[in-house]
Amino acid sequence: MACSAISAGVLNGCSDGNGGLEAIFIANGKVESITEVGGVVSAITVGGSALTPADFFKFETPRQTSSVSESATGDVSQGTTIYEQTVILILNQLQATTRDQLALMFQADSMVVVAKTNMGDFLSIGLERGAYGVSATTTSGVNFADGAKYEITISGIEAKPMMFIDAAIVEA
Repeated sequence: MACSAISAGVLNGCSDGNGGLEAIFIANGKVESITEVGGVVSAITVGGSALTPADFFKFETPRQTSSVSESATGDVSQGTTIYEQTVILILNQLQATTRDQLALMFQADSMVVVAKTNMGDFLSIGLERGAYGVSATTTSGVNFADGAKYEITISGIEAKPMMFIDAAIVEA
């Protein structure tokens, strides 16, 4: 007996897309529940309350520097499938306030992380099991034209692929 069956194909759309991220939004806490239909989340509950744009902190990214990716790994012998979601976040300018926020980010064991793509889509990272800081590199650059910046990696490992998030939850 098959556990699932593909129910539709995928057509190649127009070449009008853009890669990259506009911003990352982070809220504190572990997700208690979500309301989701067809891969689109319309509500996220943390600490007994539905998240609103006021709960998210926005981290703007310089153009053409940051990305989100997802890798699916299936193991037939173990009967498992996981989806690892990763954000590479670049923040220009070394600042004490940014340093302090990064320290707090890496202390957290569960964050609600949403990436806004340059196409205007909002994608979840570690939504149900929590996102966490994996690595951060601070660099001054070498030449005058080099960036002094932070490169942060945030990941989440999920049982389901990343979901689309209703923009009204994240951004006013």
